[in-house]
Amino acid sequence: MAQSPVPAPPRLSAIPISRHGLDNRGLEAGAIPGIGYGRFGRMFNFVARPIPDECLRDIADAMIVADEGAPIREAEPADENPTIPVGYTYFGQFIDHDISLDPTPLSTKGSDLAAMEDFRTPALDLDCLYGRGPDDQPYMYEEDGLRLRLGAPLTAAGAPHGANRDVLRLNTGTDKQPAILGDKRNDENRIVSQVQALFIAFHNKAVRDDALISAIGGDIDNTTSRFRAAAMAVRWHYQWVVANDYLPRICEPGMVAEVMGSGGPPRLENYDRPDMRYAYMPVEFAGAAYRFGHSMIRPGYALNAEIGTTDERIPIFSRDRKSTANLNGFGVPQPANWGIDWRFFLDGLGRDGLDPEFKVPQPSYRIDANLVDPLADLPEFHAIGSPFANLAYRNLARGANNLRLPSGEQVARALGIVPMSPDVIWGAGSRLVGAGAINPEFQANLDEAKARRKVVRDKWASGDHHTLTGNTPLWYYILREAEYYGVGDGGSDPAGVFGGHHLGPIGSRIVAETFIGLLWRDEMSYLRRWPAFKPLLPKAGPTFLLSDIVRYAL
Repeated sequence: MAQSPVPAPPRLSAIPISRHGLDNRGLEAGAIPGIGYGRFGRMFNFVARPIPDECLRDIADAMIVADEGAPIREAEPADENPTIPVGYTYFGQFIDHDISLDPTPLSTKGSDLAAMEDFRTPALDLDCLYGRGPDDQPYMYEEDGLRLRLGAPLTAAGAPHGANRDVLRLNTGTDKQPAILGDKRNDENRIVSQVQALFIAFHNKAVRDDALISAIGGDIDNTTSRFRAAAMAVRWHYQWVVANDYLPRICEPGMVAEVMGSGGPPRLENYDRPDMRYAYMPVEFAGAAYRFGHSMIRPGYALNAEIGTTDERIPIFSRDRKSTANLNGFGVPQPANWGIDWRFFLDGLGRDGLDPEFKVPQPSYRIDANLVDPLADLPEFHAIGSPFANLAYRNLARGANNLRLPSGEQVARALGIVPMSPDVIWGAGSRLVGAGAINPEFQANLDEAKARRKVVRDKWASGDHHTLTGNTPLWYYILREAEYYGVGDGGSDPAGVFGGHHLGPIGSRIVAETFIGLLWRDEMSYLRRWPAFKPLLPKAGPTFLLSDIVRYAL
């Protein structure tokens, strides 16, 4: 089982049980014992100058790019991020749904952060998976009280590690069948719902694995102990992957190690407060930095060797109501042959038997200040043309109006970083632009992006109108920073002039400190309970990856 010797785990009998007694009701991670929800707060105590709604709409429009994508056999070097497979885009969405939920309407101005509740626990505890446990929510669990229920069978074109079940759904007798989940947002599209199903399968395998249960300190002959040990094993492997696989991919090199430190308390210079007792959710993270994943979304995806590979990929969103026309979610069951072949989404699983021309795993799009146009017409907003259907506008409006976020320049100065100049903020491409000759096709792409952004600069950040001068919305700033700084020397990426391999210094700092802060403030995380913990499941390579969870679970 274990890859290397590790100290003995803590005894489960030493771990606080549910507040309801000796059962699995109210199953909690322990971040805030006895409290199901968390609070928002500020990492930086200042706010940006007000920005008119017209300006926010102009920025949003400048961020949207018409992009139909290309077939699975064609590379898209200007758009694709060669360092991050697409599975991490939706794993990131799954994580977001685990730690944060702010249902405040966009029309709300200047929310009182002291009164705002985070309707998820501020911990990497998988409450979106387990809900409140099998005694409080038995309809999510099998009759044995150990396994989570799954839905209809799926096939994945014979993939060795393919999704084999949909999530559990309410049979309404109609074409809309709502998912029965700990968080309804994990049915937002038909990729993230398969991430949810993957982690259900992970738990269901773990809870029957006597060796794993024993290794984590559980009693295989006691149902309650078995369940709680399995949940702890799943959570700790999930937390490990977040901290040691996902974060190093999305943050600039060295940032995660710098924040984690070399032992003892991590270096949470911006997240921590001297008098804080519990974890909190920084609005700069929830409303800006962690929304970087929206720029990584492709216009379409291939799911397995048969679906999305014969012609065009399946669109991520569209208004077509046919279930096989797009990846729209919220009550739309998976077609029976739409199981994900995880080799199309993650590295580390090989490609035996696949067409050698398939570009798999599919790369995510770059982390940059561009969003594909399906995100400007979200299907759940039926009023075509409404600004609320534009995801870029929604993010900008929430940051400016609801959360009153600081500007990118304010945060840069607070971190001791020289702010980007207006020429960089409203320019295009990475810091490698100008370092040598550029492919003419790439230059045309950069010129088009710069022209879109110049419209905003000319109208709102030059002449007599200085709304955006030194006052760039934090979300846009972090994306542009990733586009500009998020690249190495370009040697590993022939299209390195587009940047966007990873977050820049501000985005990396906020994201790394928040995630590691959540782990450190959770008394039940592996970082606090068992700091020497190493994954107990087999791994294919030198580092335990998300793909190793797939290999074990499926």
